[in-house]
Amino acid sequence: MFLVLADATLAKYFQGGGPWTWFLQYSLGLKQLGHRVFWLEVMLSTQNADADGQAVRNFFGRLAEFGLERDAAGVVTPNTPMRDIDQAKVYGHSAIELAGISRGADLLWNFWYALEEPFLHRFRRRAFIDVDPGHLQVCVALGACALGAHDVYLTIGLNVAEERCEIPTLGRKWHPFRPFVHMPSWHVAADPGYQAPFTSVTHWDWEELHYQNRVLSLSKREAYLRYLTLPRITKRRFDLAANLGHADDQDLLHRNGWNVVDPYDVALTPAGYCEFIQNSRAEFICPKPIHVQLNTGWLSDRSAAYLASGRPVVSEDTGFCNKLPVGCGFLPFRSLDEAAAAVEEVDANYRRHSLAARELAETYFDSRRCLSEMLAACEPSL
Repeated sequence: MFLVLADATLAKYFQGGGPWTWFLQYSLGLKQLGHRVFWLEVMLSTQNADADGQAVRNFFGRLAEFGLERDAAGVVTPNTPMRDIDQAKVYGHSAIELAGISRGADLLWNFWYALEEPFLHRFRRRAFIDVDPGHLQVCVALGACALGAHDVYLTIGLNVAEERCEIPTLGRKWHPFRPFVHMPSWHVAADPGYQAPFTSVTHWDWEELHYQNRVLSLSKREAYLRYLTLPRITKRRFDLAANLGHADDQDLLHRNGWNVVDPYDVALTPAGYCEFIQNSRAEFICPKPIHVQLNTGWLSDRSAAYLASGRPVVSEDTGFCNKLPVGCGFLPFRSLDEAAAAVEEVDANYRRHSLAARELAETYFDSRRCLSEMLAACEPSL
């Protein structure tokens, strides 16, 4: 197949090694399956031609590291999502070539509403890819954004459309998919030893959504502070790569045993992000509270990368426990006591959990399997 992947997040976030790694998995994984892939990156203009040009050069430079620069276009536009190519400046290909690519593609995967009508309708088949379940659908229900007309809707929320999940479906049929990794990009690193920290990379947000007389939290700050005392309880080292923004929060975390590191120091590039993961003992992750509140079944693509590296994952449960085998290599928790017990279990039986982590990645999170399932969901119904 010939697929176009449309995104609007990465050219403006060149310093995000984790997000770049996430999206690279799609291109690399689809190419591994033998498909032709074209990366269409939409960037909101800064109204500064020099700054826009530098962002575009950075974008293509990074793609060149992975041999993807020829099958890509950068589009600088006055509005996102992009609606009309005539109002945009196209790099990498001409506007005429991009119009031909949109007509010739078998399938568009539109990420986080990068494209809207009328340009969206140049593609004969369109799928929307939701990577922030709950947040997205509630924003649409509140009228804060729109999805546009797509033929298929896919979501990384494993429980979406099930009775136990409270995400509004917006009258659409959602096809869940698992996060994944391009397995050749990840190898099992040597055991870093007990002195290595439990880690994660995150954004320290504190937004809220008010929906149907309910407050839904998007705050990673709130999520992690629920487990503030975990390092003192377990007497373990925890490294959190996050831009906190507030010195008070950094002091609070430090007083309770957390080591806060600058993500731009440890995860500035895909290579740095990979190294940070592989130098970790395991991942300790607290999802946005909305995922627990709505029982979304969300999993992080970052957790899949830890697993592929032979690094166990200790994750707050968002409702994924009936979808995947848990308890060995991948340990869920719902309370501070359960989190402490999971951390201690990983350390007590590290080799067993490390081997199980890689096995889980190979069985459930291999891009070959996950992408094939996503493509099957996009096939027209008979």
